[in-house]
Amino acid sequence: MKQALETQNRPAKRSPFAMQCTVNRAHLKPNSGTSVYVAVDLTPSAAAIAGRNRSISLAIDSSGSMDGEKIDQAKAAALGLLKQLRPTDQISIVSFSDTVTVQLPMSRVGNSREIAAAVKAISVNGLTSMYSGLEAAFEQARHTTPEPGTVNRVLLLTDGNPTVGKTDGREFVTLAQNMREAGITVTAIGIGTDYNESLLQKIAESAGGLWHHIDAAKGDLPQIFQEQAAQMAGTLVANPELKVSIMPGSELADAYTVRPVLNRLPRPRLEGGSFTVPLRDLIAGEQQTLVFRMGVPARPAGRANLVRFSLVEVVQDVELNFTDDPRLSGVETNPYPRTLLSSAEATVLMQRAVQTREATAMQRAETIMKTLASDAGAAAAVRANPALNEVMTTMRDAQATVARSGLQLSESAKKDFLQATTIIGKKKPRK
Repeated sequence: MKQALETQNRPAKRSPFAMQCTVNRAHLKPNSGTSVYVAVDLTPSAAAIAGRNRSISLAIDSSGSMDGEKIDQAKAAALGLLKQLRPTDQISIVSFSDTVTVQLPMSRVGNSREIAAAVKAISVNGLTSMYSGLEAAFEQARHTTPEPGTVNRVLLLTDGNPTVGKTDGREFVTLAQNMREAGITVTAIGIGTDYNESLLQKIAESAGGLWHHIDAAKGDLPQIFQEQAAQMAGTLVANPELKVSIMPGSELADAYTVRPVLNRLPRPRLEGGSFTVPLRDLIAGEQQTLVFRMGVPARPAGRANLVRFSLVEVVQDVELNFTDDPRLSGVETNPYPRTLLSSAEATVLMQRAVQTREATAMQRAETIMKTLASDAGAAAAVRANPALNEVMTTMRDAQATVARSGLQLSESAKKDFLQATTIIGKKKPRK
């Protein structure tokens, strides 16, 4: 008979990824409600799908503030991107200032001279109609020639705030959600220090993508564009959703995505005891991790399934054993999930403290970190798990940054801090 700590794994044949679920307490005292922590680690295959076609829609800010090295970097990045694409890939280019210009309608990459001319023709002036630019890129992405397995992505680049047309963040979120529902991911890239990182994070999050901060002086933008093309080629599952079905009477108390983005998840809407968590595209060789804190109802002695996780055709059940044996029910079988959630919680609190200069959020984060520092189980879990070690290192580095500067970080330092504590397990641009 399987031990209660193990999960029942029923993957489809030749699944492009593996799912590992871990519960911190596999044995619980019967007839007594409590909480447990569950981590879900997704490990995509390291091998990409051969022949994956890509459709990229560039939305480039061409307002007056982009003049100089910013627009030069944008053009260099777009031209460099062409070298990464195959003739069968598709690309469109939209620029936005006061108005929107479709520099290049969705086209095959085969005619590289025409595409290069469209890039070089971008000129800067005026204000920032970001919503209209993103909307136009969405429309171009929808004009992608339909082919099985094509990966669609919008790359949004800006150095400022929306100043013309729609400016309400909620409208951007709705647009981004519509893009995700249409199978289109958005990567939101901010260059310089004057853009609204909170808005770009919301756009990327809502559209299943990532937010990137670029220091205009470092020239990292071409590398980011090239990495985007490589990720698209390595996409194994586009726009996946994790279905979570929980035991009757149980409750989802808290949840975080940890890799590739560290973020607290909003409380889901339960339908028939189940809810879904939108995930980032599953990319060859790039792990994803989530962690949940769950309230468990009082139950009689015996075995019971706490939660079932389903993704594509892979299903795993997390089983608990309710027992009167104190040698089992009094022991934490694996502190990894609990330590992971505590680390994520502390890091998100530090992010909030830096964004709002809220001292109480920083104090709460420090309390969690002190508890973890004296926790022998947490220390053992960190040594045994590279993913957890990465998150803990991020948390400690963040604490050190705040200790050096307090909560009075410059705008540039704040954006660097938020980027470093948000994107976990991803290669950073060269320094």
